[in-house]
Amino acid sequence: MSSTTSKKTKKTNRTILAVIGVVVLALAAGFLGATLRGGSSATASEAATTNGAWIEKIKDQGELRVGIASAPPMTAEQADGTMGGPNVLPLQKLAEELGVKFTPVAAEWSKMVSGLQADRFDVAAYLDSTSERSLAIQFTDPVYTYEGAFLVQADSGLTSVEDIVASGQPIALAGGTSYEPAIAALGAELMTTESIPNAVTAMGAGRAVAAFADLPTLADAAQKDPTLKIVVPDPAIFVQDSNYGVNADIDARSLQVLNIAIQSAKNDGSLARAFEEAGIIEVDTLGDLRMQ
Repeated sequence: MSSTTSKKTKKTNRTILAVIGVVVLALAAGFLGATLRGGSSATASEAATTNGAWIEKIKDQGELRVGIASAPPMTAEQADGTMGGPNVLPLQKLAEELGVKFTPVAAEWSKMVSGLQADRFDVAAYLDSTSERSLAIQFTDPVYTYEGAFLVQADSGLTSVEDIVASGQPIALAGGTSYEPAIAALGAELMTTESIPNAVTAMGAGRAVAAFADLPTLADAAQKDPTLKIVVPDPAIFVQDSNYGVNADIDARSLQVLNIAIQSAKNDGSLARAFEEAGIIEVDTLGDLRMQ
């Protein structure tokens, strides 16, 4: 092969390789660009879908469904036969602001979490935040903080936790409540019921020596029946934040809206007024309701 022919061949080969290189780079750049654009679009789409999605769901269905179990006067059956109470005031105000109907759904304490998971309601009212529950659902900021107490017969002579446990008789409480483990830890026999009022009834009928629940509920029962008194554990054996429960997949923006609704009701005094009007009693305002 002549020297001239060899040079021409090498030049042609370099040209072909250069063209191939340009094509490969162009294809790679196009693929990368498409991937980046596609990923960016997917991320934006996902954000648009999830950010505020829970609130949009409430608006679309035209109602805010709230699961409410009985713990009078905080949550109880109202004069019209529906469930309600001062605890749900922030949710009622939120429903009004969203332009949707507030729909109470009667529930049981033991089925509050499963009710959320089954989409029977959107929010679970007056629900204590616990580690076990937090594995299945999410919680808002606290709406109320309460202390647990015992309800006993006024003539029982029981004035302390030690007296109640030493009696060897069952302690009645609503099954599925956050304080059940704390009472079980005392070593006493437990009698679980479907609701707090049922636990109070069991104690009143002599089937249990005491009923344990949140102080406001037991104080309400003692106000209605002078034969009942409150035993406040000293030191306290159970103090709990009560929150709203929501489904595990609620988006951050919607959860923030719920928390703002709670804080707004606290800031403008409407929640405190609702508690006062309902006769919510604290430890320092028990007076004669306390077992002496």
